[in-house]
Amino acid sequence: MEKDIRTYVKCCQRCVVGKSPEPAARAPLESIKSSAPMELVCIDFWSAEDSKQRSVDVLVVTDHFTKLAHAFPCANQTAKQVARKLWDNVFCVYGFPERIHSDQGTNFESKLITELLRLSGVNKSHTTSYHPMGNGGTERFNRTLGNMLRTLPLKDKEKWPQQIQSLTFAYNATVHETTGYATFFLMFGRIPRLPVDVVFRHVLNDPDVTDYDSYAKSLLSSLKSAIEIAQK
Repeated sequence: MEKDIRTYVKCCQRCVVGKSPEPAARAPLESIKSSAPMELVCIDFWSAEDSKQRSVDVLVVTDHFTKLAHAFPCANQTAKQVARKLWDNVFCVYGFPERIHSDQGTNFESKLITELLRLSGVNKSHTTSYHPMGNGGTERFNRTLGNMLRTLPLKDKEKWPQQIQSLTFAYNATVHETTGYATFFLMFGRIPRLPVDVVFRHVLNDPDVTDYDSYAKSLLSSLKSAIEIAQK
C-alpha cells in the first residue's frame, strides 16, 4: 500500500506542482551594516489599542548603529504625520541622517516623504515586500516596547501612550546586549543623569573637565573608543 501511495503521489500533477521545492537561485541574505551614528535610521509603525479600544499608531524610529530608539504616538499613519514627526523630533534634534530605511508602506513611499528626503539630502531605501526581516532592528524594538508596556501596573497600562517616552528613555539608558554600551552613551558620549543618581547623591561631576576645549577632547576620545568597540 505504501508503494502504491508513493507512486501515485509522484505521478499526481497537482501534488508535484503544490509540493515542488522553491528555487534555490536566490540572492544570499546579508546583514545591514552601519559604522557611525545617524548613518542609517530605520522607521516603522507599531499599533496597539488604548483603554477605550481605539487603535493608537506609534511611529518607531531607531538608529541602526547606536540602537537609539524613539516612539512617537501619531494621530494616524499618513505621510503628513510621518514627515512632521521626522522633521520635528529627528532631523531638527539629531541632524539629517545619511539614509532612511523602511518597509514599502504607502506612507513611507509617498511623494511627500520622497520630496522631503530629496530636499534634505537624505537617501531612501526599503525592505522587500512582505519581508520584515529587512528591518529587523526596528521590528525587534517593537516587540521590546510591547513587552515593556505589558509589565506596567494596571493603572499605568490604561494610559500607556503617556508612558511611551519614559519607557524609551529607560531603554536608551540601559546597556544594549548587541553593542555592550547604552544607546544614549553611543549617541551623546555621556551617561544620562537619572533620578537614582540624585537619591544616592551621585552627581556625575568630572573635576578634570574645566573648560569647553577639555570637554570636547574628552568627549571625542570617549566616543572614538566606544564606536571602535561597537563596530567590532
